Amino acid sequence: MSSKLYRFASAAVAAGLIVLTMTSPAHATFNPIGTEPVAPYAQPVDASVPQRGCTTTPADPKNTTSAAPAVQVIYAWHDGNGNNYESYVERIAKIVDRMDWLLDESTDYDQHVKLSCRSGYNTGTSSGYAHALVVPEKIENAVIAGETPPDVIADDLFAAGYDNANRKYLVFEDFDGTATAHCGDVCVATADEWDSGTLMHELIHLYDVDHAKVSEVPNTFSLNDIMISQYNDWQIDQEFNTYYDPSETSATFYTSSYPDTRKVNVAAYSMFTTPTCCDVGYSNDLLTAQERTIEADAPYGNPTGFTVSGGGWMQETPPGPDGQTSARYYDGRRSLTMNVQSYAEGAVSVTRKPAVTAGQRYKFFARLTTGTSGNVKLRLSWYNSSSGLISTSDSSTYSLTSGWQEYAVSAIAPTGAATVQLSVVSPAGQTFAYLLDSLQLNRCDNGRTTDGCRLNG
Repeated sequence: MSSKLYRFASAAVAAGLIVLTMTSPAHATFNPIGTEPVAPYAQPVDASVPQRGCTTTPADPKNTTSAAPAVQVIYAWHDGNGNNYESYVERIAKIVDRMDWLLDESTDYDQHVKLSCRSGYNTGTSSGYAHALVVPEKIENAVIAGETPPDVIADDLFAAGYDNANRKYLVFEDFDGTATAHCGDVCVATADEWDSGTLMHELIHLYDVDHAKVSEVPNTFSLNDIMISQYNDWQIDQEFNTYYDPSETSATFYTSSYPDTRKVNVAAYSMFTTPTCCDVGYSNDLLTAQERTIEADAPYGNPTGFTVSGGGWMQETPPGPDGQTSARYYDGRRSLTMNVQSYAEGAVSVTRKPAVTAGQRYKFFARLTTGTSGNVKLRLSWYNSSSGLISTSDSSTYSLTSGWQEYAVSAIAPTGAATVQLSVVSPAGQTFAYLLDSLQLNRCDNGRTTDGCRLNG
């Protein structure tokens, strides 16, 4: 088998066991107490963090072969700093609860982290729950005066009996280590600066997910990594189009740079419960994966789920060198090309009309770019239950640029509205081509952001 070492967009291959290491940027001086992420809105205070509880409760956390997949939380120590388990165990449990909170709170889907606990503790109390959840383990081969590599931690855990494939090990390092995800004989997500954003970021990496591939530049990663930032943002893929889609777990996403063909959907991660609709969270969307990402069709073909009317014709963005035309997407998958003709107003629309509720506000987002210049506007067309057009709500007219820009239109569904159609409209008198990607239709009733919809739009 091959061995892979991933550090952002670089990869090296060597012989031996499969080893996956994904390292976060900027190693800091050791400090176990991190700063919790606060965006897009602040997390609750410690007292209101939910006590998630345990998915599995084996008597021996090293003997879990027959147990369901789950995350095992480890407090790792060595002789350099000593064993401070009793001082930190409840703090660690609260951080794990925050990880579960941010997963659930990210979307309008109920989803949680599967956690392994030890039996024999009174999990009805904060102390008992924490001691059942968090297992202390001495890292015998740790570097006493320096940084301990993640493979040393993985090897030590494996040698100690933590060797089951149905476990991912979430390791809180009480010594100089690093925030990373590493798979050797066992898979470990580690951090020596403890906060929910960092640990969840590394846990997601263990599902073979690289840093989020969302960029204006072909085959590169976003500089503002949206794969749950370990710095200040805790939401998980707010557009459901990069690596996480709880509304359609069969949809998968390219998560690494070309020519890597890994495709996953973190919402289907065996370490997470199956997402169920609906609760109230930060992100919601009423489109299908194909409508958001324009992925499922061959180049030159007409994308499934879209129609054109008036002046223009559409196609899948045509192929070409991977660093150029065929890579002109926003979300890591293909985009739609609209070839605007001057003789009439042209509209490319999502064919399906999602159901709406009259009196409720909705917001339609899309990202667009052009290699030349041209003007468009976004449109919400409201229909009654008999498929009769009631009215339309248009955005301002936007002048497109060569960068991927997000545009939006927001309106309240009028009286009698039962469905809505989403369109990007090009006024008559123009001849140019633009690319369309990353569509989203939000229901603006969750009260989680200042305008009732997500912030960036």
